[in-house]
Amino acid sequence: MKIIPSIDLLCSKRVEVVSHDVEKVFEESDPVGIAVFWEKAGASMIHVVDIDAAIGTGRRNTEVIKKVIRSVKIPVQVAGGIRSREQVEELLSAGASRVVVRPRPCSGGFAEGFSDLRIVLGIDYMGSDSFRDVGKNSITMAEDKIVSWVSELRESTGLNSVLVTDVGAEGFLKGVRKEEIMYAGGVSSIQDVLKLRDVGVHGVIVGKALYNGLLSFQELRRMVGE
Repeated sequence: MKIIPSIDLLCSKRVEVVSHDVEKVFEESDPVGIAVFWEKAGASMIHVVDIDAAIGTGRRNTEVIKKVIRSVKIPVQVAGGIRSREQVEELLSAGASRVVVRPRPCSGGFAEGFSDLRIVLGIDYMGSDSFRDVGKNSITMAEDKIVSWVSELRESTGLNSVLVTDVGAEGFLKGVRKEEIMYAGGVSSIQDVLKLRDVGVHGVIVGKALYNGLLSFQELRRMVGE
C-alpha cells in the first residue's frame, strides 16, 4: 500500500478543506515547496487537487500544478474539476502521471475518449447508496449497480485505477477490488489506514492529518511496508 500526501489548491495556495461546505483554511506555504518536501520525505507519489476547478469558482490552478509536476521526479496525480478530454491531455502533456476524471455515475461519459491507462475513475461515495453526481449534486443508486458499471468500464476502456472518496461501507471497496483502488477522505488514524489495507486498498491519500501532525508520514510508511 502507498501512503500518498495530498496538496489541495485554491487561489494558488494550499488549503485545508475542513467541512463539506468547503470552508477553507489558507496556508502561506508554497505548493511547490510542499511537493519537494514530500519527495524528500520519501513519498512515492503526490496527489494534487484543484479545489477552484472542483467547486466552480471560475479559476483554475493549472499553471501551479504544472510547476509542481516540474519540481519533483516522483509521479504526480491530478484531480479536481477535470471534465474534458482537452483538460486531460493538457495535464498528461505537462507530465502528470495520472489524471482523475469523475463523470456522472453509470454514465457513458467516461468511456467516450478516456481510454488512456493514466486515467483514473473518480467516485465520490456519500453513504446509503448516495453518490456524488456532476457538480455538488448527489444521486441515489444501488452500490452493486456502480460496481457493475466499473466492471464494464474495465472491459471497454482498459480501466485499471479507481479513486473512491468518502467511503462509508467496506462492501463497496470489496466489490471493486479487481481494479487498483485508491481511497481519500477523512483518514485520521492508524486504524483507518490498517482497515483500508485489510480490504485491499492499494493507496491511501492523506492530507489534513499529515499537515496537523495527527499522523506521521514515516510511521504510516513503516506500518504498511511501503
